[in-house]
Amino acid sequence: MECGILHSSYLDMTPYAECFAAQQNELKVFLSHEVHDPLSITFALLWFPEDDFFERYPNIKVVASVAAGVDSILACPSLPEHVKVCRNRDDQQAAIMSTFAIWHVLNHQRNFPLYREQQANKVWQRQPMRAPSEVSVGVLGMGFMGERIAKDLDHLGFSVAGWRKTNKPLKDSNISVFCGSEELSAFLSRTEVLICVLPLTDETHGILNLQTFQQLKPNAYLVHLGRGGHLVESDLMHALQTGVLKGASLDVFAQEPLPSTSPLWEHPDLIITPHDASDVRPSAAVKNLIDEYLRYLDGQCLQNEVPRSTGY
Repeated sequence: MECGILHSSYLDMTPYAECFAAQQNELKVFLSHEVHDPLSITFALLWFPEDDFFERYPNIKVVASVAAGVDSILACPSLPEHVKVCRNRDDQQAAIMSTFAIWHVLNHQRNFPLYREQQANKVWQRQPMRAPSEVSVGVLGMGFMGERIAKDLDHLGFSVAGWRKTNKPLKDSNISVFCGSEELSAFLSRTEVLICVLPLTDETHGILNLQTFQQLKPNAYLVHLGRGGHLVESDLMHALQTGVLKGASLDVFAQEPLPSTSPLWEHPDLIITPHDASDVRPSAAVKNLIDEYLRYLDGQCLQNEVPRSTGY
């Protein structure tokens, strides 16, 4: 019988084991604390493995992430070149992420922070109203999550465009897609609300910086759902203080949990959430792992394998 491991450096993987037991009896999986032979493990479901993880499990052939991102796996120093790394694609996870992003866009569009301030001061005063078509939204990163967010916002009537590294238009969509570094400035200059759902790579590290913010439209707002390494936090604070940005919603941070000493907590124009924009259902993550490993055993191409050359 083929054996696998469900492992994370900090997540409780018990719910994933329960889902595995309900879905599969041809394969066997262990939790890290259960007695098992490391040499018998040939596949894994992972989230932030320790640096020596693959040294402990040298016979692993396929690993899947519990989330859409795989950067924590690719960053593992002991990851061998031959191991196939798969992302997770869950339609419900994408829907949760999209509605989270939409809430923040609406919050900005309809001046809800100002209404909260007026409520605290018992002020009854209507604010100017804008139609969705008057608010230009730019989705930075047009992968599985980015496409869903862009299409949902487009359906609500917002003026939506996307940016991605490669020249790949959206299927069955009129949403404009800007491509590559040569079109990034044009994308930013037409954008008022910038939603970041990029993967974290050497090229995207620090992309949310002052130079980027200064190219956005006036009244600009940032919704950051990507990875903490995208954002230069000191540049964000400067952009808020100088009016380059009207505000920002941050769900991911360079250090998590966000330290209590961080000045981000107390800034009145920031909304802070604890990396909670979306989550993968354990059942979906487990099904993805099972499907991909069975494809591997059958000699088929894996559907969600991540190329090492791009990291996403």
